[in-house]
Amino acid sequence: MDISLPTDCGNAPRIAIVSDFVADWARGDASAVSEQLAPDATWTLVGGAAFTRGEAASRTGPGFAPDRLVMSSVITHGRLASADGFVEVGSSRTHFSFALRFASTSKTAKIRDVRAYLIAAD
Repeated sequence: MDISLPTDCGNAPRIAIVSDFVADWARGDASAVSEQLAPDATWTLVGGAAFTRGEAASRTGPGFAPDRLVMSSVITHGRLASADGFVEVGSSRTHFSFALRFASTSKTAKIRDVRAYLIAAD
C-alpha cells in the first residue's frame, strides 16, 4: 500500500503514533490496532455501532485492502488527536476522519476513545 503523510511539522511525538495507528487501521492489521488501544477503549463508528477494544480491532477496518492511504492532516494536543484523509482501491475511495483521546498525556499512553467518520465515495 502506498502511504502519503502530511508534510507539516513532525515535532509532536504523537504525530508518528497517530500516523502509525491510521496506517495499521488501513492495512486491516487488527493485532497492531489492538496493541495501541487501552484495555477499556471504545471505538464509535459515527452513524453506526460502538465497539470495545476486543471487537474494534477486527470489526472497524476499511472493509477492503487499499492500494493507497493519504493522510491529509494529523493534529495532536495533550490527550487529544485527530487525523483525516482517504483510502482507495481502484476507483473506490473512502474518506475518513478520526477523533482520538489518549488515556493520559504520557508519551506511552494508549488510545482510550476513537470516533471514526467514514464516507464512501465511488
